[in-house]
Amino acid sequence: MKKLLLLAVMIYLIFPSAYSQYIVATGGGDPETNGGKRDTLAQCDIQVKYELKFVPDTMKRDKYKIQTMVLRMNTKGVSVYQEYGKYRSDSVIAARTRNGKIRLSDQNEAIKYQTQARDNITIAKSWPENNQLLVRELIGLDGTFTYTEEKPDFGWQVDFSQTKEVAGYNCHSAKGSYAGRDYQVWFTTDIPISDGPWFFCGLPGLILEASSLDEEFFYTCMSIQQGTGPVTLRSLDDAFKTTREKFLKAKRKNKEASSAERMKAFGDKIQSSNISTNNRKRVYNPQEKY
Repeated sequence: MKKLLLLAVMIYLIFPSAYSQYIVATGGGDPETNGGKRDTLAQCDIQVKYELKFVPDTMKRDKYKIQTMVLRMNTKGVSVYQEYGKYRSDSVIAARTRNGKIRLSDQNEAIKYQTQARDNITIAKSWPENNQLLVRELIGLDGTFTYTEEKPDFGWQVDFSQTKEVAGYNCHSAKGSYAGRDYQVWFTTDIPISDGPWFFCGLPGLILEASSLDEEFFYTCMSIQQGTGPVTLRSLDDAFKTTREKFLKAKRKNKEASSAERMKAFGDKIQSSNISTNNRKRVYNPQEKY
């Protein structure tokens, strides 16, 4: 038991996002994150994988991190966007749970995908209402937070004279702003769904490429394929309902926490361990500046 606890601590200190995923697969955490209960939002018609490339530390602008994200949606614009490893892990757990329990072999497969995941955020668009989006995220040891608000208005300025091919689709350019950053995106009217990665939406076609003009965040379509199965969202029964402002505050606090602060969150159980810590705050460069 002590070895499992120390393993959890090490994962939490080194890979805080993967920690939350590890707890899910090994049976910890609340019942809602423990594999099973999910809400079906729609049947998946299209699945799009994106590469997200971003600068985690603005003092080291030549150092990027890369994640693979996935957007699953129907033709009416109901969609769920999340990290691909998290989606695969959730799929394994949901598909192979038997009588409310998951087999050890399935736990191991789920953990394989979970340790690849770096981001716990899930964004559902056109849900629960057509003009709304829902955000859900497991934030460290604080639990699962969720909030709902209207879809953001980027104030898009479309330039149909600019064209570019992305993933084999003819795309047009648009520029807009949201939460302290300016963006240029490329969307295709060949897929007339007003959606895209992250919070991007509001154009007469699917957004296949996006970049912040400060060159800190880049989204590029990797593949588009016909969807299978349902578009699902983990149950919100045990999530903390909050506001966007409080959500962002909790996320910043968790992301910037030093290893000493993270260790303290585990309490007396691991005081006798030899894991080294420090009080240095971690660097955090949020895509939403406010």
